[in-house]
Amino acid sequence: MATTETSLLGLRTVTTSGSSERTPARPRRQSRQRIWRRWGAIAIAASLLPGCVNTKFKTDALIQSFAAASEPRAASIGREVLAQGGRAGDAAAAMGLALAASLPSRVGLTGGGVCVTFDAAKKEARTVDFLPRAAGTGGAAMPGLLRGLYIVQASLGVQRWEQLVAPAEQLAQFSPGVSRALVQDLGAFGSRLPADSEMRRRFLPNGAVPAVGTAISQPELAGTLSVIRRNGVGAFYGGPLAATVAQGLGLDPAALRAYQPRVAGTRSVPLGIVSMQFADTDLPESGAALVQAWNAAADLPPAQRAARVATALGATGSGSAVPGAGLMVIDQDQNGIACALTQGAPFGTGRGIPGTGLLGAQAVTSGGFGAPGLVTNAIVGRTLFAGVGEAAGNDGPAAGPAALLSVAMPAALEWQTAESIPVSGPGRVNFVACQVSTETGLRACQPATDPRGGGLAVTVETERPRE
Repeated sequence: MATTETSLLGLRTVTTSGSSERTPARPRRQSRQRIWRRWGAIAIAASLLPGCVNTKFKTDALIQSFAAASEPRAASIGREVLAQGGRAGDAAAAMGLALAASLPSRVGLTGGGVCVTFDAAKKEARTVDFLPRAAGTGGAAMPGLLRGLYIVQASLGVQRWEQLVAPAEQLAQFSPGVSRALVQDLGAFGSRLPADSEMRRRFLPNGAVPAVGTAISQPELAGTLSVIRRNGVGAFYGGPLAATVAQGLGLDPAALRAYQPRVAGTRSVPLGIVSMQFADTDLPESGAALVQAWNAAADLPPAQRAARVATALGATGSGSAVPGAGLMVIDQDQNGIACALTQGAPFGTGRGIPGTGLLGAQAVTSGGFGAPGLVTNAIVGRTLFAGVGEAAGNDGPAAGPAALLSVAMPAALEWQTAESIPVSGPGRVNFVACQVSTETGLRACQPATDPRGGGLAVTVETERPRE
């Protein structure tokens, strides 16, 4: 099913979820080595010879951008940002902030996450690590989300920060209704909210899980987001709001003020002229483990890969997992971003900070909550895959990374279309998968969401400027 909207600005947005509009079937399968040789020849020839085919765009085609998120309100906000001329960093920041309002069971301003980014112009992949790590009393974490998203937006965005905070603020103030994703989490984890807390009274009225579409406003959170919109990210880390946050979390105000995310390279798997990029963090089930699992399974027949990946990640069996949320974007300039976000536990610590609408996050000790990944081509500067695997239920502590590899391997090794990649096994996964024609060098992409989750994938099409 597809929904097309046309605005007065001449922007056309096509929203897709699950098996909607699809690209043409992939070409006849060829060996990986032959594909790499043909890709390399096309890319090098196009970059060196005049009059060659443009390997990035059809000259008469609509400009396309792609996004997906674990919760549909956030994905819709990403769609609007892209339709208004935003780039990957803008959409990622806006979606991350929106998730703090629409999916507080998994994302919050006191939590954090990790992103893998690819700057197509610089042909550079990076890890932005803003994970919530132990810093306060009772296992409270250092809030990383705002400064992490700010770095992502500053590096791959073009819009003003206040433009990106405003949609989340409005979402908190004027709720369009809780989504299926949040209802699922309230049913599974709502008991973690203290019985006498304002958050429990708001989200579990009369002790019952609300129906999908029930309007639940969060005026205190809207007020906090208003301060951040008007005064910038620094207001959360220094000043009156920061003092309230530090006191509520048991943090040293000086440590909160001094906090900065870690920016580093990525863990990479070379695949001919493209590479698979994973986040480089020090957590178990993170980049190094993903590279090891990839190498252990890449040369096996497709039917055997899932079992080998699970063994390499230690994902066999079941067990408790920290739920995570994902977002991913590939913009019209072919920049790519994939982020896995977390509160460290369902609804974090469950303890609220009075007057802010915030729940304290719990320190994270494992990368099993979620794993972001990109496939990039650093020769011509393009992103060909962006995905995030997320933990869900009792699928095990490595469910998120296993879910990412379950779709990344067929996308990168066989260049399967999104609709042909089966989504099953532990965890949940949302992704954008692209193919490049071996004949023309033209790119076609599809976003996809896991049907077992409550996410949304969108495609945004805009008219190409006329010369």
